[in-house]
Amino acid sequence: MRAAATEWLDKQRPRAVHLDQSICVCAPIIHEAHMTLPDLYQHQLFKEVVADSVAIHSSLGMKLTDEIDESRTLDELQFYVLRVGFSLSHAASWIEQLHHAVHFMTDFRYGKKASSAGVTRSHHLLYNIENYLIRMVSVYDRCLQLANAVFHLCISDEHVNHSAIVSNLHVSRTDVPKLLKAVRKPIKDQEQERHKLIHRHSQDDPELRRIQLLYMHTKETWGDDRKLPYEGLVHVRGQLVKKFTAQRTKEYAEINRELLSAIGPYLDGLLTEYRRQKARLEKLV
Repeated sequence: MRAAATEWLDKQRPRAVHLDQSICVCAPIIHEAHMTLPDLYQHQLFKEVVADSVAIHSSLGMKLTDEIDESRTLDELQFYVLRVGFSLSHAASWIEQLHHAVHFMTDFRYGKKASSAGVTRSHHLLYNIENYLIRMVSVYDRCLQLANAVFHLCISDEHVNHSAIVSNLHVSRTDVPKLLKAVRKPIKDQEQERHKLIHRHSQDDPELRRIQLLYMHTKETWGDDRKLPYEGLVHVRGQLVKKFTAQRTKEYAEINRELLSAIGPYLDGLLTEYRRQKARLEKLV
């Protein structure tokens, strides 16, 4: 669902329209401790939420590509399923972008327009590193929003945080706080770095700063009166970029692997609650 769906979803009021239960998938939970990125979209929670969303659109006489505007009145079950689908898709897309970021970091293929604008490999590297760090820590925020939706807590989006979720009685009596802790573990060390990037200053890595300084020079500014010719400078900084990028991509790929390993069990835990909430709401509508 698109981001615009958030506001109107919150305004809906219950109306009795039941899901087509023949479409719902109720397979057993399978522990996904070693999940890969393709596995993410094959998780049972995804399958059931997608099937339920298809059922809702069908019951409303709509295609999946159709917008559900404010003139539509949803019952509480429909609201719940669509809200979970919205949060789940946005959490997954953020995780997917983390994996893409590792690839983008090594793929510098800008054309003449970028070169004319002064874009260098150091700019590309800095942008992608900072982009990765910001998104990496934000994945946990998306996971908290997903818990808010699945547990049907109805906490306003701007008030969703770690404490609000894990201390909630409905959540704290399940394994979800422990599973959230595992999700947070591989990214916790970078939380302060992300805070500095957003509120204070750019990446302050000495090796990256050295690369940036070397890329400030052009053939004209380097001159011909140095012991190291400009061609040598190009080679040196190219090797520095290669080494630095290899280190960072290895580090980030490992973080992504650990994160996905924690996401699998977390989705398992949410699947149990999703089924419970759905069964409860089906009785109400």
